[in-house]
Amino acid sequence: MQNELQIQYWVERVALFNDGAAYEKLFFHYNDSLFNLAVCFVKDEVVAEEIVSDVFVNVWRNRSRLPEIENLKVYLYVSVKNLCIKHLTRNKQIADFDLDDLNLESTAATAQTPEDLLVSKELLKYIHKAIESLPPKCRLIFKLVREDGLKYKEIAQILNISVKTIDAQMAIAAKKITQSLSFLLEK
Repeated sequence: MQNELQIQYWVERVALFNDGAAYEKLFFHYNDSLFNLAVCFVKDEVVAEEIVSDVFVNVWRNRSRLPEIENLKVYLYVSVKNLCIKHLTRNKQIADFDLDDLNLESTAATAQTPEDLLVSKELLKYIHKAIESLPPKCRLIFKLVREDGLKYKEIAQILNISVKTIDAQMAIAAKKITQSLSFLLEK
């Protein structure tokens, strides 16, 4: 909740006072996760960086309209997704976009929480391997939920799929990860 209030404060500062420092804070708050999403789509870090920069340039250009945006996080994710698809289409790299075509190898590692610190490096390696073995669409949804902390409804808006699809994909992910790690429980 504190984080949301801070973001709302920055949005208001940018929209009402053209506050460059608040804009910079918004940029750094969202940059890494948006960059990782863009890399999943375009498979090119330089292009991904440009896409995220373009999204933030548009945010600055239209800063007076920021308060009209209901959910800034979803707005930014959808903007990055749309620019990625536009880039891929323009460069004839895709005819029709399919979530199953995503390359998720370069997504960021999860942030360290106290629980993560208690888990051994060996177990983390097995967990990471289990996550990476998920089907691409399932892996993307799992990472958006677990690593980026997005709600199912937000992901549904970003990926233009139903909440039930996300729920089903998360169930598949949980089952497959549990199966992958079941040998550890037998020890």
